[in-house]
Amino acid sequence: MPVIEIDVTIEELAARKERIEKAQRFEEPDRVPVLPAINYRFLLPQIDVSFRDYYNDPETMLRSQILAQKWLMENIKTDQHAITGAWVGGWTDFQNASEPSAMGCEVVFPEDDIVWVNSHWVKNDKDLRKLEKMDVIRNGLHGRAIRFRAEMMKVAEKCPVRFLGGPIFYPGENPVFTHTSDGPFTNAGDLMGQTELFVALYERPDSVKALLQIITDKTIEYLDFCWEELELPHRDFAFTDDLAAALSPELYEEFVLPYDVQLRDHFQGRVSLHMCGKTDHLLHYFVDDLRIHEFQGFGWEVDKRRLASVMGGKVVLLGNISPLTILNGTPAQVKEETRRAIEVFGPCKGYIIQDGNNIAPGSPIENINAMYESAVEYGRYSPFTAFDKKPVL
Repeated sequence: MPVIEIDVTIEELAARKERIEKAQRFEEPDRVPVLPAINYRFLLPQIDVSFRDYYNDPETMLRSQILAQKWLMENIKTDQHAITGAWVGGWTDFQNASEPSAMGCEVVFPEDDIVWVNSHWVKNDKDLRKLEKMDVIRNGLHGRAIRFRAEMMKVAEKCPVRFLGGPIFYPGENPVFTHTSDGPFTNAGDLMGQTELFVALYERPDSVKALLQIITDKTIEYLDFCWEELELPHRDFAFTDDLAAALSPELYEEFVLPYDVQLRDHFQGRVSLHMCGKTDHLLHYFVDDLRIHEFQGFGWEVDKRRLASVMGGKVVLLGNISPLTILNGTPAQVKEETRRAIEVFGPCKGYIIQDGNNIAPGSPIENINAMYESAVEYGRYSPFTAFDKKPVL
């Protein structure tokens, strides 16, 4: 089979990896690293693959992941340094619909968009008992993921990959399941309906807590299966609970924190949390109760100086650059926004430049790359810092 050649040298990949790992250890790399969060909603159109075909065939999914990451690494200025793993290729990818699908929600596969949840079915205690009995491992898109992984492994030899100067490897040899979670509260929103869930917090709080406990138990059951099936060497865990950002601290503490802590405590490795939106009022829970190691893709709405005060030097931080500026602004505006983020977070160390959160389809490549250019210009730790430079107007 023809080898898929990626036009990045292994020496460059090693330099990127060192830069990222130093930042993760709160050391001083040569500059602040950059990792744009670019999802397949942006990437599939770049390689002319329809979303429906991508989700319908395991070989198409595997090859598309590789070609999409090849496009990304050859066109986007980034410190991404790998092609294998749950983020960059060789994985069973059904986006945010996997967990609700496995827990009984209907999903749809549009021709020109990612898979979406299309039904909310949990209405009463009888439905809770039905949910309790579901086989969350083999039901819905979790069951499809098991089939897709087996098929990807069968066709792995059809998709050889090589970086410049490196050996040939096969991302399909051991594709991973999506062993993350969208969080109990967010999944409850898919199962009940988001509006219905918020109303039920006041009208039926005990039923909501029962639902959240069932979801948490089901999530742990599936993730334990993933760890065993994939024979992962460590218990690192990445998760989110986006819908919870809309709650007050009091409601978050009552309805979200106990279940997120249960998840976090089940996985004793490195913990990465993502939460979109303005989360200033919840930051101390993430540090003190969830004891996270990484806050990934934090929103552009978050107060920079508050976040630096609560997490700086203790938690690896990725995020903050507004996707709206990247989509609608100019390269100079993106560079200036990035410079301001470096100015606040750079002195804390442990900062990796990223959008907050997800590059929107249609974003100009020159705007995405402006984050990297700003890091090169302003992101030196020593002897230069962001404070040594004048703003870009």
